[in-house]
Amino acid sequence: MFIVKTKLYTVIAFCGLTWGSWSQETHPNYNFETFEAGQPVGWQVNSASTFTAIQDFEEYKEGKSSLRITIPATDQANPMTMVAKVLPNYKGEKLVFSAYIKTKGDATLKLTPSIEVSPMLAYVRLPELITGSTAWTKYEVEVDLQPRQTQQIVVATQVMGSGTVWLDDFKVTIDGQDVVAAEVFEINYPAQEDKAFDTGSAVVFPTLDKKQIDNLALLGRVWGFLKYHHPAIAQGNYNWDYELFRFLPNYLQVTSPAQRDALLVQWIEQLGMVKLCETCKETSKTALLKPNLNWMETYNLSNELQSKISYIYANRTQGDHYYVTGSPKIGNAVLTNELSYEQMEYPDAGFRLLTLYRFWNVMQYYMPNRHITDNDWETVLAAHIQPFIEAKNRLAYEIATVQLIAEVNDTHSDLWQGSKELQKMRGSNYAPFRVEFIEDQLVVTEIYNPELLENLKIEPGDRITHLNHRSITSILDSISPYHPASNRSAQLRDISLFNILRTKEDQVTITYLTKDNQEKKGIVPMFPKSKINSYGWFKTIPGEPSYRFLDQEIGYVTLGSIQDNDVESIKKAFRNTKGIVIDIRNYPNAFTPFTLGSYFVEQPTPFVKFSQPNYNNPGEIVFGESLWIKPDAEPYNGKVIVLVDARTQSSAEYTAMAFRAGKNVTVIGSQTAGADGNASQVVLPGGLGTIISGLGVYYPNGEQTQRIGIVPDIEVKRTIQGVREQRDELLEKAIELIKK
Repeated sequence: MFIVKTKLYTVIAFCGLTWGSWSQETHPNYNFETFEAGQPVGWQVNSASTFTAIQDFEEYKEGKSSLRITIPATDQANPMTMVAKVLPNYKGEKLVFSAYIKTKGDATLKLTPSIEVSPMLAYVRLPELITGSTAWTKYEVEVDLQPRQTQQIVVATQVMGSGTVWLDDFKVTIDGQDVVAAEVFEINYPAQEDKAFDTGSAVVFPTLDKKQIDNLALLGRVWGFLKYHHPAIAQGNYNWDYELFRFLPNYLQVTSPAQRDALLVQWIEQLGMVKLCETCKETSKTALLKPNLNWMETYNLSNELQSKISYIYANRTQGDHYYVTGSPKIGNAVLTNELSYEQMEYPDAGFRLLTLYRFWNVMQYYMPNRHITDNDWETVLAAHIQPFIEAKNRLAYEIATVQLIAEVNDTHSDLWQGSKELQKMRGSNYAPFRVEFIEDQLVVTEIYNPELLENLKIEPGDRITHLNHRSITSILDSISPYHPASNRSAQLRDISLFNILRTKEDQVTITYLTKDNQEKKGIVPMFPKSKINSYGWFKTIPGEPSYRFLDQEIGYVTLGSIQDNDVESIKKAFRNTKGIVIDIRNYPNAFTPFTLGSYFVEQPTPFVKFSQPNYNNPGEIVFGESLWIKPDAEPYNGKVIVLVDARTQSSAEYTAMAFRAGKNVTVIGSQTAGADGNASQVVLPGGLGTIISGLGVYYPNGEQTQRIGIVPDIEVKRTIQGVREQRDELLEKAIELIKK
């Protein structure tokens, strides 16, 4: 199996922006000559940060103008700005996107043209980010097209940091021909012609009692089973969302198990005969997870209904499926032809129930980690029916959804798209200092803007015990269920960095303990992110190289700013050192498990294996072969110390596994985020969306990493005293180990 870097920051950025539906372009405007209301026609310019976009008639590559974007040096926690165009699904084999770009800025300015093929089939960008100040230069990226699975294509320029960018003379070609001459790939599925419930489900639910909840839980199972197993649905003959709404009114009227089961049998029969399957196989004896049909007995289904379901399972669809496919070369689930119904500001109860059914069944059949959730996944469906149906407004619906997502126990997952009411409730003002959980206490670790705290004497190392007279423990108990995470370390990371000191108000009252244990109270002024010098998981220093010498004997590498072309320079510079410290308390800027990992092994060494869905047998999760790292001609002979903590997530964890395969490598630090493997996107009614870890990631011996994370060889945690003394205790320990 081939694994690629999971670009979590990109996934979140795309999910945070809404791309409109495509139409055949009459004014492509690839040269940025046409503007309306100050914006380039045909392009979306979006950002979580402040920016200025104008038509520039003085600086351009061709024609009469370019698009100029200026981004101020504020809000480092949300640095992404996107200039994007949504394209239809084209016929062809290869799409090439080229762009002329000029930049003016320092090392904080980084950008790249990119292509995303949705739903999450492919994402490509430049191997080396454009950075600093550059003259007009042509850049090009390309992607292999997969028209049978594609819904839309997004070409974009992503800009991170601050500075000025000029864009001009863009081009898109399909198999060497200009995109204007390209044909749109179309298959007319009957499912796409069904518009009956575009404006609402029209389903009215009674007040729910236990019997009705059980019936709806059963319906969710049958609906999901048929969706992924019945050939007629797999062929795109039915809009399965809308078939649910057709069936529900009669189903809500059933008064006995016999009547319920008879109605379900009738529903199944309406889908037509299922032919005998000559290629269907039983679950592999070596499968990690097997399909579960025990629920038929749990619900005491009639013999006739059990027989229908068992027959469909034995003769289930094989091969292409309208609603799901495996990501090429990788294997995680790509959910196709799923509509997000973003036009519904507050989806009605039928659509809200659809959200639960869709998400639960995706997990049931295609989540490789469903067996390690805190709550038995089999029980989750019934437990969430009432909150979804009874959600009184958009906010309640978003809260119900994020609580459902939290059941997956996956740090990759959150309500990444569509959480506008939830974010509004949480507020957009933040403290001008950083807090993190250290030694089980909420500790001030950095002052972002001292000038904004003239009336509050607070220092790094001070411990906050109360916010607005409420204890931190009480606050954590109340907000933790709304912060999905694989483990407590990752959950506390996100709560402390992004949510606990956040409000709609202009100030909050805090109680805190100083270094000499004196209790004090104070008022913290709160500001929008654009007013403070905040940053996200990790901090980068403008102009700082990705590698340097700590002394004559020890080299240091930070993957947060590494470029692909740094790898050979690192090997050459540190060849004769006593040791190398590799800092992965960040998200790698380049994919180096093999290019740099090969430097640390003496012989071909396995370092990882994956579990993934069997798409011909939904619910079955199987292991692939282990991946191996091959050694360089001249492997490194010194000690290698890898630094990890809760900021080490996804691609960072995968990279740590690769480096750990080396002969003299020691991993030190604390529990990582426990979320690895390429991500799969799930869209939900009302324009909501999330992602899940689409592969299970294991060491070659079968030890799991999901939820557990990368377990350090030597545990070293930050201390409050270390914060006060501004020490990097992990780095100190690494140097000590190398010098032993």
